Amino acid sequence: MRVRGLRLIISLTVAHLLPASSAVSQVPSRPPDLSRQLLSGRDAAAAGMILVAVFMGDEGLRAQAQAYRGEETKSIAQIGNAFGDPRFVLPALSATYLAGQLTGSRDIRRVALRAGGAAIVASGVTTALKYATGRSRPAQSDDSDLFRPFSGRNGFPSGHTTLAFAVATAIADETQDPWSDIALYGAATLTAFARVSNDRHWTSDVLVGALIGHLSARWLSRRQRWLTVRPGGVAASFEF
Repeated sequence: MRVRGLRLIISLTVAHLLPASSAVSQVPSRPPDLSRQLLSGRDAAAAGMILVAVFMGDEGLRAQAQAYRGEETKSIAQIGNAFGDPRFVLPALSATYLAGQLTGSRDIRRVALRAGGAAIVASGVTTALKYATGRSRPAQSDDSDLFRPFSGRNGFPSGHTTLAFAVATAIADETQDPWSDIALYGAATLTAFARVSNDRHWTSDVLVGALIGHLSARWLSRRQRWLTVRPGGVAASFEF
């Protein structure tokens, strides 16, 4: 039997979230270029080579990070951890959505919802990989090559970094000025730095987490129809 295609659409509508007088938002900030791949062959090859090099140098990079750890790096790491911590990020996105609701701004609501959607998708991928790979964290083992699938160890990839880059990318794709992009990606990079500086992750953990977060957000942003703000509700549709 020949299978020509498979299409799965999951639709979710949350009614009564918006006032009945609200109109559908028709102004995407950055129309996606669907003709381009999320990751070109050249970029994928470059990313692969970098990841291999970092995997091989994880233990040395950890030693360098711990050697230069001091009060200044601890302060920077504290800020970075907050940007990737779901205990802070999710309430912040909820507050942003509420602000959009109170001010009647469809754009603010859309940005908050898309950032939240990117965070959920990216974090889901990372969580599955964490338990499937079972990599030990640096504090658990000095061996960066120690992987025990489904052992309960969850070092790979970095969940904080995944969340930070997913949110940063989703919001950056909705803005026009380069300065906001610099600030968003800078904050996400601080999260990656914090996870390595605090000896919570190997460098390869944060690199893969950043890649998952970035690509997950880009995948959603390229499908502008996945989320629509309608009178009386919010509709989300995912097509694979």
